[in-house]
Amino acid sequence: GHLQSQRGGIGLRGPGETRLETDRRLIRQKITRLRQQLQQVRRQRATQRKSRYQGTLPAFALVGYTNVGKSSLFNRLTKAQVMAEDQLFATLDNTVRRLYLNDQTSVLLSDTVGFIRDLPHGLVAAFAATLEETALADVLLHVVDITHPEFERQIDAVNTVLQEIDAENIPQLIIYNKIDKLSAEQRMQGIVRDIHGRPQAVYISVQDGSGLDDLRTAMIEMAGMKYAKH
Repeated sequence: GHLQSQRGGIGLRGPGETRLETDRRLIRQKITRLRQQLQQVRRQRATQRKSRYQGTLPAFALVGYTNVGKSSLFNRLTKAQVMAEDQLFATLDNTVRRLYLNDQTSVLLSDTVGFIRDLPHGLVAAFAATLEETALADVLLHVVDITHPEFERQIDAVNTVLQEIDAENIPQLIIYNKIDKLSAEQRMQGIVRDIHGRPQAVYISVQDGSGLDDLRTAMIEMAGMKYAKH
């Protein structure tokens, strides 16, 4: 429907305004209201984050291209029910849960908005309220759909956005998801480590649960590194 008819169309048009000019004015007003709301959200978030990150729990943030299975993994690990849909920005609001990895280790786990390639700079700014959480994490869990033909480009796209929010130097664990869709010959498993033995990547399937024990093992080790730093 037309903007004016949606609002009843009575007394909305200013003197000498065309319908197009009226629509533009209403849209500008809506943008202003949304910007004000975003600013308010960012202020609230800053307060919440300050208190949250003053604690001693290691903070892990899930990042990744859109539709790679981040929210499904979040749900599987935390038994929460976050909306998981094949759409852009399905996870608009960060969700944070305490995750118990074993008797000695618990961490904070947050889900973030799905990233897309060539994200316009203005859009990065608009979603800064959700992305700022990422820049404060101790470890980034970078979820990748290993079956996607362009998964390497998607990894690059996510890393580009991480640079924009000053999060490129945070340790990452690459999580190659959807291995259940690979053939037996293609299927990889286990934890990939660097020359110092630190976890760098892990192969999992959120769908059938493969590799989730490896993921927990890697997260426990990386949580231990945070404690070692302090």
